[in-house]
Amino acid sequence: MAKTGWVLVISCVFGLVASQNCPDQSPQLSKWSDNATWNEQPPQEGDALVIESGDSILLDTSPPRLDSITIKSGGKLVVADGKDISLIVKYILINGEMHVGSEDCPFTGKLHITLEGNLGEYSVAGFGEKFIGVASGGVLEVHGEYRLPWTKLTSNVNKVDYISNVKNIDMSQNNADNNDDNDDDDETDDNDGNKGQNIRALVIYVFNEGTGVLESAAELVHTKGKARDFPNTVANAKQILDDIPPGKIIGLALKRRFRVERVDPSGLFDMLEEWAYGAVDNTSLKFRDYKFHGAWSLIKKQGDNPSTQELLNDDGKMVRIAELYHEENGIKFGVRSWVHTIRRGQCYSRGKSSLAQNSIPVLHLVDDTNTWQTGDKVVLLSTDFDWKQREFGTIVDCSSCTSKQVRVNIEPKFVHFGEIYKNVDMRGEVALMNRNIVIEGGAAAGKKQMGGHVKFLKGFKTVQVKNVELTNMGQQTSLGNYPLHFHMCGDVDDRSKPSLLSGNSIHNSFARCITVHGSHGAQVKDNFCLNTLGHGYFLEDGGEKRTVLEGNLGAGQKRSKLIKSDKLPTTFWITNPQTFVRNNVAAGSEGHGFWFVYPNTPLGPSKDLNFMDKFEAMHTAIFEFDNNVAHSNVMSGLFIDNILNTDGSLGTTNKYEPWVDPKDSKSGAKMVTISKLTAYKNMKQNAWINGGYIKVTQSSFSDSVIGLTFKRSSPQEQYIEDSVFVGDSPNIGTPTVIGSGNSFKTYPRSVPLEFADQPRQGFVFYHGPVYVSDTWFGDFADTDNYKSGALGFQRDNDGHSSPISAVDGLKFGFADPSEGNRVFDGNATDNGFSGLDGDLIGTFRDADGSVYSANAQIVKDLPFHMTPNCLQRNNWKMMPCGDEFGQVRLSWLAKKTVAKDVSIYRDDLPDNPIQSDAKKQAPFMVILGGQYSYLAKLNGNLPTSVKFSGLGFTKTKFTRVGLCVPRDSTIRVKFLGLAASGKWGQWKKGKALTTIEDLNNSTNPTDYFVDSDAGAVFFKLMHVREYGDSDVIDCLDRKCPTAVVTMIGGDKTDSDCTSRAYPKYKRDPIDESDDTEVTSLPADDLFPPASWGAGSTRD
Repeated sequence: MAKTGWVLVISCVFGLVASQNCPDQSPQLSKWSDNATWNEQPPQEGDALVIESGDSILLDTSPPRLDSITIKSGGKLVVADGKDISLIVKYILINGEMHVGSEDCPFTGKLHITLEGNLGEYSVAGFGEKFIGVASGGVLEVHGEYRLPWTKLTSNVNKVDYISNVKNIDMSQNNADNNDDNDDDDETDDNDGNKGQNIRALVIYVFNEGTGVLESAAELVHTKGKARDFPNTVANAKQILDDIPPGKIIGLALKRRFRVERVDPSGLFDMLEEWAYGAVDNTSLKFRDYKFHGAWSLIKKQGDNPSTQELLNDDGKMVRIAELYHEENGIKFGVRSWVHTIRRGQCYSRGKSSLAQNSIPVLHLVDDTNTWQTGDKVVLLSTDFDWKQREFGTIVDCSSCTSKQVRVNIEPKFVHFGEIYKNVDMRGEVALMNRNIVIEGGAAAGKKQMGGHVKFLKGFKTVQVKNVELTNMGQQTSLGNYPLHFHMCGDVDDRSKPSLLSGNSIHNSFARCITVHGSHGAQVKDNFCLNTLGHGYFLEDGGEKRTVLEGNLGAGQKRSKLIKSDKLPTTFWITNPQTFVRNNVAAGSEGHGFWFVYPNTPLGPSKDLNFMDKFEAMHTAIFEFDNNVAHSNVMSGLFIDNILNTDGSLGTTNKYEPWVDPKDSKSGAKMVTISKLTAYKNMKQNAWINGGYIKVTQSSFSDSVIGLTFKRSSPQEQYIEDSVFVGDSPNIGTPTVIGSGNSFKTYPRSVPLEFADQPRQGFVFYHGPVYVSDTWFGDFADTDNYKSGALGFQRDNDGHSSPISAVDGLKFGFADPSEGNRVFDGNATDNGFSGLDGDLIGTFRDADGSVYSANAQIVKDLPFHMTPNCLQRNNWKMMPCGDEFGQVRLSWLAKKTVAKDVSIYRDDLPDNPIQSDAKKQAPFMVILGGQYSYLAKLNGNLPTSVKFSGLGFTKTKFTRVGLCVPRDSTIRVKFLGLAASGKWGQWKKGKALTTIEDLNNSTNPTDYFVDSDAGAVFFKLMHVREYGDSDVIDCLDRKCPTAVVTMIGGDKTDSDCTSRAYPKYKRDPIDESDDTEVTSLPADDLFPPASWGAGSTRD
């Protein structure tokens, strides 16, 4: 062993290896408390201790504050079991071994490690400042007592109703200001406190013990006025206390501060001590030790000195709370002192009472909680849109509780839902905050957000950190310093023991909770992460492979500036698809719950290490995503989209296209399965999934503006099956009030603020094709504030969507229209909708009639789409039609001098054209089969060529299309070769026919006709074969019928042929139906089948 400046020589003991089960039982260990271990010179305050090779030290006492501990290779530090030990140090550097318990012999004592230091004081290579670091060859095993990390409610916890609740002393405001109290120990949160009454005093609250009514609230003692008058103030206070009848419940609380330096407080202390405890002994009254910024409260039953409780809190935190309660006659009486050390004007006191069964409720839980103990701190996470509705409480004695019940002093201000509703598990999470091992970052000077951190570097032998509480960790002052952090370790699943972080409670972190960086095979299991700046569980560079994220719970991820993406903080930030994600819960962040976002190649230090080939992630199927829950997030529950740019910023669409072999585009598509996702109460949407060949199965969605949107950025199809969508469930939450001044709007339930009046949509069709099967929808009824629809379409869509997306086997738990809407898609007159190109082409096919009728196509209710086989359903603003529709997309080279949009005419309805622009290939719907035909007119100067592509076309399901062209141009038309055996990109020269009748009778997909007099060219878009049972994409053989019209020479301003084309090519109108369909569609099943949806997420 060595200390800075000198070397201590002792005999090195070489012997048997320490007991594998209980490392502190090895006879080879030398006790820290034994001066002989240190040659009678034990470590002193400020020493930099070095444990040399061959030295094995048993930490069996709390040492003085040290500068640092370095454990060299071959050295060992073991913490003695059963002790209460505090270790304060700037850093611990481990090249050798550090053990706190073991897998078979968990540590049962109490260990509190505080990592101290200020920014810039020193820097250790590879680790920086204020750390526990495991270097190459190092071993760190920390095994705290097993404590159930978290569980779920099995019944609702209701909001408390106060009998009395008075802030400071204003009795007229009873129950008028109940929401300022914040039990959160997150010091970054503000508290609105008291901004009205400038009281600096001890406040007294007197309650009726039988009714709970607060009978009086007043200043008892203050330090205002002259010091010589203070004894009279104390005498008056004594008289007040003496005059209170026996049995009354009395609470005392400090409001703001008590200026003991201005007066002689000894008389006050003696008076209070005698009144509270029955005698003056100069030791019983804790208020004697009061210091500036302390919070203090006391509560007792008058005349019953043993009932006295007193609390003085001077714990060094920015917010200090001293709160006590007394339970009597089924009523909870409470008193609180709340002190903010900076915003002192916000300090307040409070007296309150409520029925004990509501304010100290018994929680009914999923799991056995025998490992939870009286005095433990728990948190009930939000089950509403606002993740900040998490509430903290303390477990109290409960002799009647079963192993799956605990009684908690919490006074819930919000309802916490505890039910599985129609196969949607919305039971709120309850997590344990504390552990018997604590690693804490000490406060840094200058209010720097610089906590401690624990880092593991490449070459470590063993890392296992289990059942530890980490608080005030992480650093916003620089990158790479996080509470728990695998840093550039390469493979970590090749050790004799798994590299494991498990059962830990990490809260109030300045940067993340757990980071895996440039490391493969790390196991992150059953941890709890609360209140972090930036992302929570963080895979950093995109090169991290085989990470296991299992059974973890996270909430409270807040915006920060450490990296660019921290502007959208996400609970589970996953940058590599080679990740196992199962049984996790993302319970509220300022961004997304789960976000899969990949770089094209790994970033940062991982860039040139060949972890992943370029674009490999884009073509790799997610290893596993099963039984995960996301709720209460500001953005999305699950988000799969975007590219992570080289500078850490976010690019646009992910172009995700998984292959069997990610490095071989010819290996075929590989399906990604999203199984048993439960998402509810996410503000913007429950899930947004971009990519191809993805299947969502047995998943549940509820209570969001949008349940699930599938976007496609590859040619692969998408599926959802055996799932459940709920609109508005009984999880009502806290009714939302929106407004300011004298104008307020109150909703009957909670709504996401930004989207309060937006329509509610279950499944949303976007690009497609997407196939929805065996899925149940319920509770999609319109309200006075917004419309609802079980099935809908992407809003504000300036792009395109597939004409062959389809549904089958759907079930609805409501009658349409009396109890809800099976389909709804608004127009520009409806809140939240517009009339962009993509908004007009939303469609799907009802394959088996489970929505309306077999083989019906649901299209927008426009005259352009109307046929005799269509019926308008006003509550849908859509039409089920007996015809089959395809889609045509136009595109041309955009130049300033050419047209920006196009008008499309249906030849039998030329007076009702639609208009489309070229932003996303100017799409429009067409009726297939040849009975209807169309003419396109560009509104402006013509380009040299225009391309037409058809989606959903076959040999017999075709349409005739025309284009206005200059009458003096030479027209050429070429067609894409469609043979399955041919290469893509082979073009065929078109054959010009002499009459339109010849074209109408032709079955050759490369024929066309030019009418130079009218200034129009006509052709058919058709494929060379029909759809088979295995064909599921828009374009058979991935080749869309495509024609390119080229105009050689001529007057490009001669672009409007409509006055010449009609009536020449006008077809006789077919009697369109203008009937409104009002037939009631009955409910199928009021409840979903048991196997549909995720169901219970924790048994």
